[in-house]
Amino acid sequence: MWIRNLMLATLFLSASHVFAQGSESLPAGSSAFVLIARLHALPGQADKVVALSSAVDKKVEAGEPGMLLHTFDQDPRDPQGFVWTEVYENSDALIFHLNNADLAAYLEAVSPLLDVFTIELYGAVSDDAVAALSATETPVTHYANLLGYIRDLTP
Repeated sequence: MWIRNLMLATLFLSASHVFAQGSESLPAGSSAFVLIARLHALPGQADKVVALSSAVDKKVEAGEPGMLLHTFDQDPRDPQGFVWTEVYENSDALIFHLNNADLAAYLEAVSPLLDVFTIELYGAVSDDAVAALSATETPVTHYANLLGYIRDLTP
């Protein structure tokens, strides 16, 4: 688990800018951010959800360079519960993801197998990206950034 957390922190902090701490927020749209998608499979459908998720994960990795982290985890308290954790390079990367035909096919196939599908956004996401995500009619909560920084780890 600590390796996954280290990878998440390293990927999230590898953006090319450093922003000051304090009361300044990150610039919306150009900053890395996190998306959490929570899924809950209908009884007896968890294996199908995992299989569909595995297939789309490989396609996203191959076709979306702006997706810095893309993991699918199982809820330790509920074998029917799953979480996608996604770190995007910027808001354009989320819009690109939403226009990915492989994602559309995945959502069409997996949705009938779920009784819950919600999304949480964390960070300075552009209004256009939030609107594009909201247009999917998936319940979205955006935790807008109030302050923080992204460390530049480039050599």
